[in-house]
Amino acid sequence: MSIRIHGPIINLKSKNMKKIISILYLLLVVLVSCDQDNIGTLYDPETPYVAFSSSIVPENILSAENNYSVSVPIARSKLDEQTTAEVSLEMNDNIDGIFGLENTSVSFADGEGTAYAKIVPLVELSQIDVSKVYEFNLTLLGDNVSEFYNHTTYRATFLLTFEPIGTGTLSSEFFGAEWSVQVEKAIEAEVYKIIDCYTEGYNISFSVDNDNNVFYSPQQTGYVDPDYGMVSLEMPDSEEPDSYYMGEPYREGNTIYLLGRFTVEAGSYGHWYEVLTLNQ
Repeated sequence: MSIRIHGPIINLKSKNMKKIISILYLLLVVLVSCDQDNIGTLYDPETPYVAFSSSIVPENILSAENNYSVSVPIARSKLDEQTTAEVSLEMNDNIDGIFGLENTSVSFADGEGTAYAKIVPLVELSQIDVSKVYEFNLTLLGDNVSEFYNHTTYRATFLLTFEPIGTGTLSSEFFGAEWSVQVEKAIEAEVYKIIDCYTEGYNISFSVDNDNNVFYSPQQTGYVDPDYGMVSLEMPDSEEPDSYYMGEPYREGNTIYLLGRFTVEAGSYGHWYEVLTLNQ
């Protein structure tokens, strides 16, 4: 057998040619073997990981039914291995000392793809301002964390059952007048609501702790200043230069002293005494 390749005839049966073919064959075997060795690396199964189910969950309810806690689902990619997720909760002014993680390490049950980190109250309900919206920022830690959904934000509000407890008189230093108001109280806690306090459709809520301290979050009054817009009631600021009230809101018997600031987007009108006397 012979082949012409742009020149003289080459005899494939020659000894030199057989050596060349043998060398080429060995090189081919080596190349194929190397490629086979790399297949395991190129198609290595994905490393098991854990991740939050969502990056943000804005609406959660804190109620007696769930012991005023928040359950945060954590997913894992493989069910046939023992898996643990490490979780941290970032503190902020609203939750520090008030809420915390039940456990910072969460284990998955056999065959289960989801486990739960639980945010729980650290104090009695009466010591929590239930009128606030609470924000919880959580992060997964460790080597088994997915690069996606390793951080999540949950926001939660309290769900309370209110019932009327009668009427009261609101004496407003800010408005220079007093009037009768309807008052409701939560069944589950020392939380009160003044119905249509300053304007119809705008309630003012506050809570009272075991030491008779009063707490409330910034709330719109419904009154609109013709020059500056909506006026809100906020807790006092002792660092404000014109503050001549050095106390905090408190309850004394049936009287609640809602010391606070009336504010607009542009600034503050200063501190004023808004006094609610319950007819009980």
